[in-house]
Amino acid sequence: MFPAYVAHAVPGRIRIKIPSKRGDAFYFATLEASLRNCPGLSSLQMNARAASALVTFSGEGNLKLLSQFAKRNKLFLLQNENMPKMKTLRELAFSGVNQVDQLITTGTRGHVDMQSIFFILFLGLGLQQLWRGQIMQPAIPMLWRALEILKDLES
Repeated sequence: MFPAYVAHAVPGRIRIKIPSKRGDAFYFATLEASLRNCPGLSSLQMNARAASALVTFSGEGNLKLLSQFAKRNKLFLLQNENMPKMKTLRELAFSGVNQVDQLITTGTRGHVDMQSIFFILFLGLGLQQLWRGQIMQPAIPMLWRALEILKDLES
């Protein structure tokens, strides 16, 4: 079963998120059809792109009944804890860069890392721009960056 989380709840209404089914329009269409048979629900709104289901309860409906119905029908399993925090773009980028750096470092047995590669790259690009006579615009920033990287390598 798929883990589900309560994203927002007010009396009579609840928003459930099912992150593992994000974008799965077929799943949410099936979920909506199945939940129509759950007692105590007055309306449903599904959003596959947001991986959410907005459920409005009638007088006798509540979260416990919904959770039991979903579990019994193998639709989703409502988790007791809060929804896991989504990673920011910055965290995802740094994670990817760190993985590449570890791969390079492991592959070269610690002789080369990503910082060393960028040092050589910026130094080479800076020297190329100097050779072309473009001293003030691109050459200086590239050489400056190469020196910053070199300084970071020493510490």
